[in-house]
Amino acid sequence: MYGVVLHFDLETERIIKTLWKKLSDSGISNYAYEIENRKPHITLADYSELKVSEYKGLFDCYYKSVPRMYLSYNTLGTFMNSGALFLSPNPTKELIDFHSNYHNHFMKYNAFSNLMYHPERWIPHCTIANHLDDQKLLEALHFTTKRLESMQTEVQEISLIKIIYQNNKRVIETVISKALI
Repeated sequence: MYGVVLHFDLETERIIKTLWKKLSDSGISNYAYEIENRKPHITLADYSELKVSEYKGLFDCYYKSVPRMYLSYNTLGTFMNSGALFLSPNPTKELIDFHSNYHNHFMKYNAFSNLMYHPERWIPHCTIANHLDDQKLLEALHFTTKRLESMQTEVQEISLIKIIYQNNKRVIETVISKALI
């Protein structure tokens, strides 16, 4: 499985990773530690298969000079019947266009893409906890609401990642990454 993800500035990453640790230490969610090398992110696209060498060339060229983006977070949410808790950025025109432009440019890979991330269905989010039963979801919501405040973030990087198995564990491997300018 491959994902195209946006990564944040170091301060935002620190805030979210600290929250992940506190949720784990409190016995509420181990989401952050289910896969090694997980970083806070927003997923733009998800692929079951990908012609990586071809894709990397297009990716490298397309993201040669794309500017950074600033996002504001004021909302916690969940997907129905998912057991997930997430931060949702304010859906600015810049973010929606960034996502839509990605899918328009890389349309030839849609045959293996997850429809949930297509422009007409995508809900931008950064997962805080996942795979929770109803009680743990309520605990995570209450816990997170008391510890997070509205925040501004800077999207500084876009990456193609792959989930691999190493020593019987799932690990995130960065295939290609581009700093936004």
